[in-house]
Amino acid sequence: MSHVLLAALMACLALPLAAQCNGPGLEARLTAAETARIETLVAETPFAEGLYWQAEHEGRVVTLLGTIHLPDPRLRPLMSRVRPRLEAADLLLVEATTEDQAAVQAHISANPARYTITEGPGLIERLDGPTWEAVAQAARARGVPPFMAARMQPWFLSMTLAMPPCAVPAMSDGQAGLDNLILAEVEDRTPVRALEDWRVVLDLLRAGTFEDQLEALRLGLVAPGVMDALVASMLDGYFDRRPAYSWHINRAVGRFATGLSPGDFEAEMRAMEQALLIDRNHSWIPVIEQAATDHDRVFAAFGAAHLIGDQGVLALLQDRGWRVTRLDR
Repeated sequence: MSHVLLAALMACLALPLAAQCNGPGLEARLTAAETARIETLVAETPFAEGLYWQAEHEGRVVTLLGTIHLPDPRLRPLMSRVRPRLEAADLLLVEATTEDQAAVQAHISANPARYTITEGPGLIERLDGPTWEAVAQAARARGVPPFMAARMQPWFLSMTLAMPPCAVPAMSDGQAGLDNLILAEVEDRTPVRALEDWRVVLDLLRAGTFEDQLEALRLGLVAPGVMDALVASMLDGYFDRRPAYSWHINRAVGRFATGLSPGDFEAEMRAMEQALLIDRNHSWIPVIEQAATDHDRVFAAFGAAHLIGDQGVLALLQDRGWRVTRLDR
């Protein structure tokens, strides 16, 4: 999976990134036809708009919030809006708890061979000269010395390069995205439970052979400026309460991805959507329903891309008899 597509994933998963990506969006680089195609896809997507929802079934109530994992000043009014229900909740469901995030960091430290190339040739030797130079440039733009990038497992380097360069200056400031703002808000006051085991996403990201991962790294290189523009557009779409736009704008990046035809890029998008959104959405439904059976006031916060579409969390709950109501009109 290319790091272009992993960038889309960063907007929907609880990965530890920080950003101040508010420059010109990707739209400035697109043709009128490309912009129109995105809007058509958005119009065809169920639950394309809305971040804040309530689901109710047989007296059980769940509040659902689509999040981003990047910090932004525009999160403050959103936090104010959801705070009353968050404070009233007797269970918070998230993609990754504070303990889960610590477990990921501990796992990286304890299992270097899963994340780095500990023996044999590194990426400098395994990639042709021009490709390695492009990778090295992309790594430098994200504050990663090329000599370190050369010893990363390809999937882990792809995940690292998914971070937009505009995120780098804020990382050392300890700024938090919405998920971690919510976790900090409840602190020890409210029980917190993860929707899935923290290993699920890591296992999905490192799937495939070494050569598969190397090919994805090779094919997915995109100029840092394009990546920053993409994230700026995704953030604008989110704060316009249009999560479907934030998702579908990724499809326009295909023509900027070196070595990927539009058809190949779309195939990768669909594969990622199935593995990292749709399959996980289905696995979360019984967790949400059981939580609503065991608790009176459940608050579920997860990446906004999981809300949208006919296989999104909202549609799946609706199919099972839940009445969903938008709260942020």
